[in-house]
Amino acid sequence: MYDIHSHIIYGIDDGSPNEESSRELLSMAVATGTRHIIATPHVIEQHDHPAWEEILSRTQELQGFAKEQKLELDIYPGAETMLSLDTLAIYDEAPQAFCLNSTRYALVELPMYQVPRYTEDVFYEMQLRGLVPVLAHPERYNELFVTKQNKERLLDWCHSGVLLQANGGSIVGKFGAEAQKNLELLLHNRLISFIGSDAHRVKRRNTNLTDERQRLYDLCDEAYANTIIKHNPKALLANEAITIAVPKKLEELPKPSFWGSVAKRIFG
Repeated sequence: MYDIHSHIIYGIDDGSPNEESSRELLSMAVATGTRHIIATPHVIEQHDHPAWEEILSRTQELQGFAKEQKLELDIYPGAETMLSLDTLAIYDEAPQAFCLNSTRYALVELPMYQVPRYTEDVFYEMQLRGLVPVLAHPERYNELFVTKQNKERLLDWCHSGVLLQANGGSIVGKFGAEAQKNLELLLHNRLISFIGSDAHRVKRRNTNLTDERQRLYDLCDEAYANTIIKHNPKALLANEAITIAVPKKLEELPKPSFWGSVAKRIFG
């Protein structure tokens, strides 16, 4: 399994606080089936963020931990960049700086409580530079799902070439009922291309994706689930093109039947 979003580098952001925690997160990933993981520390401010060279060296340090512990795990450098008017300057610091494994694929997140009006402009400028925006955990941006117009806005991004990465925890309700429902809608329309743990700590939001992986296979056909957790991330790491069949319009989730709802209340 591939995990393309994690905060496993210790002491660099709000993720892993120390070396021991990072070692535990790596061991946990391997023990629960992950064989490839991308370290994606937060990059927020243009003039106050980890240097790309530091991320590269700290990723190599993690790989050294894995080798020392005889863990079958490949670790790759990356970043999770906050989308702002400064985003382009950050990516211009060096070729493929802050991109996932130094490829064309760039993981970006939106402010949690608003979707900036300039989002489309930044995506467009990134693409002019040859980058492919990968939007982190879109299911957590509730504003994108409250109106038909906002849902169409998200769909337009996908039509323009933006790819979507879901948080594993959302699929099992760890980020709330709304995020879970939003993700089920995106999966129903086959708009999710990748999954990530978004791991921060050992006790909570960690690298164990066992339940999340099983739930993904429960919700999706096997071929699509394999595309999300294996084929697409493998292509990403190799800097290969990834294309998805984006629907013309979002198909809403089917409403549960009356008797199905009654059975769920009775039998859990």
